[in-house]
Amino acid sequence: MRRPRAVIGMIGLGLAIGVGMGFFFGRYIWPVRYIDVAPADLHPDWQAEYVRMVALAYARDRDLALARARLALLGDPIEVLRRLPDRSPASFSPEARLAVADLLRALRSFPASGSSGGPP
Repeated sequence: MRRPRAVIGMIGLGLAIGVGMGFFFGRYIWPVRYIDVAPADLHPDWQAEYVRMVALAYARDRDLALARARLALLGDPIEVLRRLPDRSPASFSPEARLAVADLLRALRSFPASGSSGGPP
């Protein structure tokens, strides 16, 4: 009767060691690295950061077609900007908030044209 318990104990110990090593190697030695992820696949916090960067880029270069194309990767550009306060971190600078408001105003003022190139 002792032998089956020893076998079960060894199997359990082997599984625990294997899971522990798998976790260690997966977390510290060979972690997953995501490269070239589409903006729509990002976590909502990072999507908000992407929108912030698009708005700041628009404030700098005033290229509305490019900003519209970049925001279109997340959906309808006006809806993306309208939903931003619901999911954006509170740490947006006043400059970023003004840039987002300016971009939203510009998008509402100028309707989308038929051919809007793609983002770079």
